[in-house]
Amino acid sequence: MEQEIKRGPGRPPKYHEQAVAQTAVSEMPSPANPVITEASTLPPRPNRKPFGALEQKLAYPAREGFHRHWFNDSPGRIVRAQEAGYDHVKGDDGKNVTRIVGTAEGGGPLSAYLMEIPEEWWQADMAEQQKQVNEKEDTMRRGELEKQSGDNRYVPAQGIKISHGR
Repeated sequence: MEQEIKRGPGRPPKYHEQAVAQTAVSEMPSPANPVITEASTLPPRPNRKPFGALEQKLAYPAREGFHRHWFNDSPGRIVRAQEAGYDHVKGDDGKNVTRIVGTAEGGGPLSAYLMEIPEEWWQADMAEQQKQVNEKEDTMRRGELEKQSGDNRYVPAQGIKISHGR
C-alpha cells in the first residue's frame, strides 16, 4: 500500500519521503513491530561515557590523610601553593594531574593542577583563617571597624549583632 506525500509546488520528493511512500503500513514501526537497526544489534561497549552526560570534570579520588585542591596555573599561583606546603598529585602515568578549566588571559587554555597538603596542615591553615575572621567580626561588633577620629559612630550598649543567616 502506497501513501501519498504532500509537497509544495515544484518540490521534488526527498529520499526519505520516497521510502515512506513505498513502505507498507504493516511494516511501519510500532511496539508490536519495532525497527531493528544495525546499532541495536551491536554488543555494548565497556566503560562507555555518553556524550553530554552529567559528570564532575574535576573529580579525582581522595587520598586519606591529605586535603586536595585544584590550583589554576595563573602567574605565581602554583609557586605560592608550593610555598604553602602543597605538592603536585601524580597520576598513574607519573605526571602531574592537570585539567583544562577555562581560557587564560592571553587567549590560550587555562590549566589547573591538582595539589595536596597533609590534612593536619590544612586544618591548621583553616583555623588560622577562622581566627582572623573572628577578630574582624569582634571589631565590627564593637563598632570599631575602620573607625576614624570624630566620625561620631553610634554603637548600642549591647554591641552590634552579626547574623550569619543560619
